[in-house]
Amino acid sequence: MTCSRHMDGNKKQKIALGFHACVDYELEWNLSSMEHLMEECEVHAGELDSVGLNGVRQTGDTERIESMKGLMIEILSCMRQGTGCEIIPEDCGLCREFAKNFSYKITIGGTAARAAIAIGKIGYESTLGMCCFNQYMEDLLPAGITCYSGTGPDHDEVYPHIILQYPSGVHIQVNDIDFTTSCHNRILISRDPDSMNMVIAEDFGNQAGDADVFLLSCFSEVLDASILTKRLDTVFNLLAGIRDRTFVIMEDGCYVNGEFRRMVHRKLAPVLDVISMNEDELQDFVGKRIQILDPDQVLDGVSCVYRSLKVPLLIIHTHAWALAYGTGSHDLKEALEGGIMLASARYVYGDEFGIDEYRNIRTWNVNERGREFSKQVMEEDPMVCCIPCRDLEFAKRPTTVGLGDFFAGGLLPALANRK
Repeated sequence: MTCSRHMDGNKKQKIALGFHACVDYELEWNLSSMEHLMEECEVHAGELDSVGLNGVRQTGDTERIESMKGLMIEILSCMRQGTGCEIIPEDCGLCREFAKNFSYKITIGGTAARAAIAIGKIGYESTLGMCCFNQYMEDLLPAGITCYSGTGPDHDEVYPHIILQYPSGVHIQVNDIDFTTSCHNRILISRDPDSMNMVIAEDFGNQAGDADVFLLSCFSEVLDASILTKRLDTVFNLLAGIRDRTFVIMEDGCYVNGEFRRMVHRKLAPVLDVISMNEDELQDFVGKRIQILDPDQVLDGVSCVYRSLKVPLLIIHTHAWALAYGTGSHDLKEALEGGIMLASARYVYGDEFGIDEYRNIRTWNVNERGREFSKQVMEEDPMVCCIPCRDLEFAKRPTTVGLGDFFAGGLLPALANRK
């Protein structure tokens, strides 16, 4: 299935993206609703201790989420750690049940789709491969995106992705639980058969064949090994056919099944130019917490990931800085700046910004701790190009969901000129 709406005055680069797209319910934070659910589910502090970094159990396994209490334990554990995570319950109905406790707005999500929306805000058209299509996609996708869906026009079921954004400094005190959130972050909750199948449109490869740059989103919601293997074979063949003329970047994710993440990396690394990940995904990869303003800890983690992935370039993005690692990393400086600018716009304005607000971000002050960190890591390792993020402390109601998607989108205009 194909849909297309053109915009006036688009830029000349051809940008392609795939394949994750979904319908998001962006919840409005409500402490009273959280406290009510904690009391109703009778969640206690000891139950949070069994959950490790990014929702992984101390046993190394993930827990089957079959009840509201199980879902609340996962959510509160991540909030106490100050991390983001992706939670996949056993039933989509649990997602809807949780969302009913909050006010929310309906938006388009998924890394590929949201990145396409992001670059459209600064004048770039794109070709988007999607794993689903429904009435919300029809109504909410803006002009400038030509989309190819792996599902037919009769497949219009909506499986909402619940986005819980929690603020910094929130004091949670219910039952015997007592903690204060250390930072802003977001928790993603979904059980989406379209994302779990990730069907790729047969005609998308022909349309993406002459792209200057291709952004591939991760496969973190595919939970069946046989489906994942088939999708990776399809994507590998597509990318192998275009890589000589197309710069290919994959935005990573935190996987419920860590072995599946390793499968994706092993299969696709030979046809990728860059793998990009955020600080949570970096820590998940190395299996430990990293102080992101500690140059030694970060360089140890980054070099470990780089050696393991065996890709030409690695990008890590955080709230304080963004870096590229590998031979030729300094050639990505403009791309990193573009990623930081679009992510900053998303953080401060949400979806309510245009080209003037975007351009004005260049005048904003940088994060001073990020500036010092960037200077130190580049002095210590010539393989690093690192630049500080903007100082966004002034944002009163920041948007924390989709920052990585907007960052990834912001990389693309500069990367389109690489080959």
